[in-house]
Amino acid sequence: MITALLLDVDDTLIDTRAAMLAAGQAAVAELWPHVGSEVHRAAGVQFHGDPGGFFGRFSAGEMSFAQMRQARVAHLVESFSLGVIDEVNLRFEDAYEPVFSANVRLFDDVRPFLEAASTVGIPMGLLTNSSARYTQQKLQITGLAGVFAVVATRDTLGFGKPDPRAFHHACQLLRSAPAETIYVGDDLQIDVMAAKDAGLSAVWLQRDPGDSQGCARAWARGIPVITSLSQVPALLSAD
Repeated sequence: MITALLLDVDDTLIDTRAAMLAAGQAAVAELWPHVGSEVHRAAGVQFHGDPGGFFGRFSAGEMSFAQMRQARVAHLVESFSLGVIDEVNLRFEDAYEPVFSANVRLFDDVRPFLEAASTVGIPMGLLTNSSARYTQQKLQITGLAGVFAVVATRDTLGFGKPDPRAFHHACQLLRSAPAETIYVGDDLQIDVMAAKDAGLSAVWLQRDPGDSQGCARAWARGIPVITSLSQVPALLSAD
């Protein structure tokens, strides 16, 4: 029996990838216009992709949000030989934030899903590895502030997913047992496999189908794979 629903935020409810790509590209273009549009685009892709793994270190509690962002900017400068400029972190954030905010959007299936899920009558919460401030900003922009009974961020415990304690604490806040809680996320390892290992009923939201190996891994663990949030209410009402 399912008594609660827990959701990831970024790229599950909100198209954060698109917002980060636009903002990263715009910030690099403003600070280093001379390197050209190709580099601007590539740098935006790298900023989002985070090949240095700095967001993972932030999620694990090894560095602060500010340190993580500074490390990502420094990696951009080094990777693309952008050139050192004064107050680079402050200037990057000043250029990045307004473009990011302007491009934050809900996926089209979110509002219909929330309406359908609310009729099931179980509490819904969020569990994200983003910071509390950025999460609140995104919820305000998209009109989701106050919609969820619980919003657990990386800042709630000082660390986030895939640590099972993050999932368990979010369940405690929802007053639900892990085995009676569905968790829906877009990242197979950090969201889905980690939720399953923590004892929750995990669901993988694969918005861009094509990862057949990932699907095989999920199915082998008894994890449903969906392509839209519209498929979640049926899972909530199924026993």
